[in-house]
Amino acid sequence: MRRFSVLLGVCALLVGAAASANDDWRKSAPMDKKVDNLVQVMPGAANLMIEMGFRYQNLYWAAKQGKWEFAQYQAEEMEALLKTLMITRPKRAKTAEVFLKTGFAALEPVLKARDLPRFEAGFEKMRQACMTCHQQNEHAFVTLPLPKRAYSPVLNMD
Repeated sequence: MRRFSVLLGVCALLVGAAASANDDWRKSAPMDKKVDNLVQVMPGAANLMIEMGFRYQNLYWAAKQGKWEFAQYQAEEMEALLKTLMITRPKRAKTAEVFLKTGFAALEPVLKARDLPRFEAGFEKMRQACMTCHQQNEHAFVTLPLPKRAYSPVLNMD
């Protein structure tokens, strides 16, 4: 939630910087105008999914490397992103909630078990649930292969 608040604050500053010093909507506009402006700069699903992709890759490789705490952290951050999506894009809330309860829920027990074969099965279930969610949101063209690499330096230091 802190990340969301920071992003919201940065967006508000960028929008505010475009206004003249004498016409700062953040200070002078009525509350409904302030809310309208903030709603317009809320991150879209595409923005959140970029970070989700990084976390997806890092989750996979953290488990493959036996870095279970880092894998758990990635899963927690993915869940937080989905909860942010449910707030910022209410149209996507229902499918995100179904995803959290079905495909994503399979990860928690396998991450706690620290068992790679079980993780691989749980990850595959989650991956398929991701693509089902994409289809339900008219983005079937967004398919997810198994990650070939991780983006985090934590996972790329040999």
